[in-house]
Amino acid sequence: MSFRSYIESHFIEACDPQRNVGLDKSMLTMLKKQEQDPILVKTWMQSYGLFQGINGVDREKVVRRFLDFAASQERLAVPLSDEDVSRLVLSLLKSLNTEVPRGWLSATSKLLWCMYPHDVVIYDSFVHRALTVMQCIDGDLSGFNRKIGRLRAGSDPHTLLAHYMTYQAMVRHLSHKHADLLLELRRRNGNALKLKSWSFDPDIHSDIRIVDKLLWMIGDPSDLHLNPS
Repeated sequence: MSFRSYIESHFIEACDPQRNVGLDKSMLTMLKKQEQDPILVKTWMQSYGLFQGINGVDREKVVRRFLDFAASQERLAVPLSDEDVSRLVLSLLKSLNTEVPRGWLSATSKLLWCMYPHDVVIYDSFVHRALTVMQCIDGDLSGFNRKIGRLRAGSDPHTLLAHYMTYQAMVRHLSHKHADLLLELRRRNGNALKLKSWSFDPDIHSDIRIVDKLLWMIGDPSDLHLNPS
C-alpha cells in the first residue's frame, strides 16, 4: 500500500485528536497571547511524559527556562524557513540542556509546535520508526540522507539538530506532496467530521499534524492501523 492510499483510508482516524488536545489548545492560546502560565506548561509537559527521570525542582527550572525563551522570541513571519526552524530548535535545545543535561529533542519540538503549529514538526519515536522503514520502500523519501537513523545517547545539540532537520524535511515533503489529497479529504469528509464530538481546528489539524499522526499510526507497535479489508 502506498502512503497516499493509507492517507485516504485513515484520514478521519488521523483527525481524531489525542486525549490531551484540550491542553494543546490552552498552550497554543497562551503562547499566542504572549502570556505566562507555568502551571499549564508543567501540566502539559507531564501529560506528554517529558519529565521522566526529572525531579520536581528541576521541572520548575525547565518550565521557567522555556517561558523565558518564549518571551524572548520575536514573533517570526510564517511560513517559517528552514533557517528559522534550525535556529529555534538549536536555541531551545541548548537552553533546556543548560538546566538539565539530556537530549530534549522531543520536548523541544513539541514546545516549538505550540508556538508555530503549522510550521514545526513534532519529533516522535513512532514517527521516526515509520520514516526509517518507509525510506527504504517509498520513492518519495528515497532521496533523503540516511542520517535519519538512530541517535546515540548523549548526542550534543548540534548532532540532534542535524538529525531533526532531516526528519522534519521528510515529514514536510510528505505533507507538501499530499496537500491536494488532504484538502480534498477535508471537503469530502466534512459532514463526517462535523458529527464528531470535537471541532475541526485549523491549528490542531494542520497538514503537518495530520501527516505526523498518520506516520505515528504506522510506527505504533501497540496497535495495527491497517487498511480495512
